[in-house]
Amino acid sequence: MNHMQIGRVGIVGANATSSAIALGLAEAGIPVTLFDAERASLDKVLAEVRSGGRERCMALLAATVNFHHLKDCDLLIDTGEGDRAGKEAVFRRLDQVARLGAILATCRPELGLDAIAGCTRRSGEVIGLLVGQSAPTVWGVVPTRHTSADTLGALNALLQHLQDAVRPALAA
Repeated sequence: MNHMQIGRVGIVGANATSSAIALGLAEAGIPVTLFDAERASLDKVLAEVRSGGRERCMALLAATVNFHHLKDCDLLIDTGEGDRAGKEAVFRRLDQVARLGAILATCRPELGLDAIAGCTRRSGEVIGLLVGQSAPTVWGVVPTRHTSADTLGALNALLQHLQDAVRPALAA
């Protein structure tokens, strides 16, 4: 089966988790758009990446306070804190902005993934992610009852790409 390829990832929320995810993706050559309503939060994450001596990654990172800039992303990952009602509000907004076929993911699947997916018109394209703190390119995938095979296939292909990109760096 030929799955959608994830070319650009949007991340909602500028925090430690989003910083680790963005860095892992950029190091694997995947462009990232990082959104946060607070410019200071975005600047802090960008400074962390820059201070890590990762100028090469900076070219693949875009930061924005404009939610609409996420519209061209193939995968949108919500990393923000908050309760289920807050997640549902974020996913309703993502559902309105995201292009058709885009995958919507949350790093907080314990908040009721099926209910969060039910707030969208694309429950087959909603998934949970568990992000490793020590190795941010190692993700666990938590499907909803309705997550499609194409969504799972696209995420598994992305995870394989991330692991393949990390392997040569570990061997060096």
